[in-house]
Amino acid sequence: MLARGGGRIVNIASGAAYLPPGGFPSTAYGPSKAAVHRFSEMLADQLGPRGVFVFSISPGLVRTAMTESHWPDNAPWTPPKCAPRLVVALATGEFDALAGRYLHAEHDPPEVLRERIGEITAGDLTAIRLRR
Repeated sequence: MLARGGGRIVNIASGAAYLPPGGFPSTAYGPSKAAVHRFSEMLADQLGPRGVFVFSISPGLVRTAMTESHWPDNAPWTPPKCAPRLVVALATGEFDALAGRYLHAEHDPPEVLRERIGEITAGDLTAIRLRR
């Protein structure tokens, strides 16, 4: 990507990167997803000026073989179409200003992000930060 002058990377993180641990299938899952997000954020910072934009998304709570045995039927399940839709939108380059931020496939659909880019960047929103 650097040799070509740019590109986009979308890494799959999870709400487990910042949520309390209750209900997650293993003790390694949450910390590994936090690491994916932090890695994405640091790559975005380092590679963005060179035209490579890195995103970290949560696909949401999608019903899969892994998740359905850990959450009840009335859990807030995310429609499976949300994540691919967000990935395709990020690949267009329209949302490059949001590189390095945590995006949720269901709560940050392209039409919402489009309207909120300025607000998100100005307020340092959708970023996982320790605030004191």
